[in-house]
Amino acid sequence: MKRNLLLSIAIILGGIPSLRAQTASGGVFNVDSLRAAVRYLASDALTGRRTGTPGNEEAARYLAGKFSAAGLTAVPGVSGGGYLHRFSYLAGVTIGSRNALEVKGPSGKMVSAKQGSDFSPAGFSGSGSADGPVAFAGYGITAKELSYDDYAGIDAKGKIVVIMRRSPDGDNPHGSFARYEGLTAKVSNAREHGAAAIIFINQPDDSSALPSARFDRNFTHADIPAVIARASLFDGLRNAGGEGPAALQARIDRDRKPASFVSQGFTARLRADVSLQRRDVPNVIGMLPGHDPMLRDQIIVIGGHFDHLGWGGEGSLYGGKEPSIHHGADDNASGAAGVVALADRFARMGDNRRTLIFVAFNGEEEGLLGSAALMEKPPFDAARVVAMVNMDMIGRLDTSLIVQGTGTSPLWKELLQNTNAGRFPLKMVEDGFGPSDHSSFYSKGIPVLFFFTGLHSDYHRPSDTWEKINYPGEMRVLDYVADVVRAIDRHREPPVFTKTQNSAERGNMGFKVYVGTIPDYAFDGKGLRLTGVAEGGPAQKGGLKGGDIIIGMGGKQVNNIYDYTYALGEFKPKQIVEVEYLRDGARMTTKVELGSR
Repeated sequence: MKRNLLLSIAIILGGIPSLRAQTASGGVFNVDSLRAAVRYLASDALTGRRTGTPGNEEAARYLAGKFSAAGLTAVPGVSGGGYLHRFSYLAGVTIGSRNALEVKGPSGKMVSAKQGSDFSPAGFSGSGSADGPVAFAGYGITAKELSYDDYAGIDAKGKIVVIMRRSPDGDNPHGSFARYEGLTAKVSNAREHGAAAIIFINQPDDSSALPSARFDRNFTHADIPAVIARASLFDGLRNAGGEGPAALQARIDRDRKPASFVSQGFTARLRADVSLQRRDVPNVIGMLPGHDPMLRDQIIVIGGHFDHLGWGGEGSLYGGKEPSIHHGADDNASGAAGVVALADRFARMGDNRRTLIFVAFNGEEEGLLGSAALMEKPPFDAARVVAMVNMDMIGRLDTSLIVQGTGTSPLWKELLQNTNAGRFPLKMVEDGFGPSDHSSFYSKGIPVLFFFTGLHSDYHRPSDTWEKINYPGEMRVLDYVADVVRAIDRHREPPVFTKTQNSAERGNMGFKVYVGTIPDYAFDGKGLRLTGVAEGGPAQKGGLKGGDIIIGMGGKQVNNIYDYTYALGEFKPKQIVEVEYLRDGARMTTKVELGSR
């Protein structure tokens, strides 16, 4: 109720230019300017600012204009000399023109399938071709704890395996086979069993349309061709007893026992023509040089991402059937507008001792891509960065303010409390890693602070709109962040960096084992590159460190994040597994004793 009351006041008084929040250090924030920035960034005109879209580019140009108007200078190392720091990222897949699928039964008749109506390549498919005998591998599942293995009793090596989608539980998300039914899990399993290619079919009793090729950044480099085809193409596929896929599905579902076989006389020939698509997109970056001759070579980075989810898709929690613009007012137009407000405030004051670099990051929703790219090849000397302050979702203040990263420097807690002076109940979280752009700086040994007003029911939904922002509340947050930055800037010695205990492997919480690895979600090469490892965790004890690329675990090939998570599901606490990895291009191995959750 308090938030709604503040919102009503903000709307009623929105046209009064004198409504301002005075900072303790003397600058001003204008509620009208703040509201206008959030309203524009979250407008229909920018269509949700998804990375790589025209709306995203327009948002970047808007923010660059704001940096220029505030008086920020371009960072010398940015190519082109402007405010747009462009980087390349893996944006999707391109389906080529040479995809093909042909099947031939015992009669010798070759049937050519039509792309689009009869088959389509999977978005995660490797490019290449295969020609040879077909093996029916049921649902393509190996689940040791369920005493179920569709590959038991057949030799899939060099075969084209035909696999039904879903599992013996159908599409029940709570069934015992739920974690094995994803197509990516089945591709990894087929590859482990030596399959030359994989053809997915709908369950024969399912007449739904073929799914379209979908790009998944976490599952690339599958290595083997993979297509999705109509089940009717394989009506002639029969086991020694004359049973086809429909009868076999019914038997598997009823008995919960595999019914796999290698065909006699049924062959297939396929080609998958799928290539990864890259795109250049911008971060927005500007600088205020420091004025203290002794401190101006040191840098404080102040940032927040400006991208969101566009029309939905990956990352959306929207349940509607039709695509809808995800406006992203709080996530994170509020933070991007906050970066602009702070840039304007410090430029007006003109007394910063250290150099301040302001960044509106791109690609955060895709996996912290913009901040990772910035720190991979920074246009400034990263060794000079003494602190990073991040703002993500700061527009829904109720009472408490969440500050993460408070354990990354022994200076932080006292500085935060002294600067707060009773303004907010502070909820402090020590962890330096988290689901926002400060993680890319923490992984490089930089003290970080992340300001956040909390999740809400509009998170990652179209309903996160500009009029729901608590503008007086956000102004109070910006007032506080400005004073925190000023306190860091005025501190004679730079903050000392300390590592923190962290909740690593956030995406793998369903597994019993703990390794202590922090994946680099921005990496799109082959293998799993580590952003860092948990202090005192099994990975660190095994000698792994940030920058290493895991390519194998316990004898299982690791090409991507999904391969890694599937491998973890096979292990138990206290088990010692061999890990293959690349370090500076050299192939290395180590042994890691897995912990428990």
